[in-house]
Amino acid sequence: MSTVFVVNQRQHNNALDVRNLVIRYGDVTAVDAVSFSAAFGEVTAVLGRNGAGKTSTLEACEGVRRAASGTIRVLGADISSINNDVRARIGVMLQDGGIAPNARVRSLVRHYCTLYARGVDADELVAKVGLHDRRSSTWRRLSGGERQRFSLALALAAAPEIAFLDEPTAGVDLDGREMIRGIIADLVHGGCGVVLATHDLDEAERVAHRAVVLHQGKVALNDTIASLCAGGRRLEDVVREATR
Repeated sequence: MSTVFVVNQRQHNNALDVRNLVIRYGDVTAVDAVSFSAAFGEVTAVLGRNGAGKTSTLEACEGVRRAASGTIRVLGADISSINNDVRARIGVMLQDGGIAPNARVRSLVRHYCTLYARGVDADELVAKVGLHDRRSSTWRRLSGGERQRFSLALALAAAPEIAFLDEPTAGVDLDGREMIRGIIADLVHGGCGVVLATHDLDEAERVAHRAVVLHQGKVALNDTIASLCAGGRRLEDVVREATR
């Protein structure tokens, strides 16, 4: 099924470009002049402590959160005026799933595959995320890890050219984590740009090529994992020092 994830055309230098992004909640500036890019065929991890602005930044990039100012270009298109053609090439995995409790695994994945019409086979996708034996189960009857994999399947129904994954391995057991890492590797191999928000710095160090570390709404670090972890340093220690 790896052919599902192949990005056939790259008309833009980056999958995502964020410039001077500002997000406010009332008088509080949650994201303050944040700028970074995410390349095709790479995983860009957005990291930081609770309240650093990770989820707000991702939601703005996905088009579900309005920015106070700044620009976001996804697959070359301005997110504020994105059309359905571009939106159909974006995969989104929300942190809380956003799935109705009575939704059944196979039925909803099939519905998404039909809506996106990108040639993804629903049964293959359900099997790929390890839910073949749970295909008739509803969201409410799934474990936390199974719900994460269900949400990931819905994001993959778009055969995305860019995928936004918010805490994809949260609450997932060891086998499930390995499965999700394999899926992310398939996406990258096919040329998809993956933007990953996570609290799990060990996971980020395993799968990401670049890290954008936010602290109090600002960019504290923006570099490759290789550079940040040079000399045998652990990403966890680097991030802790940058966010004191």
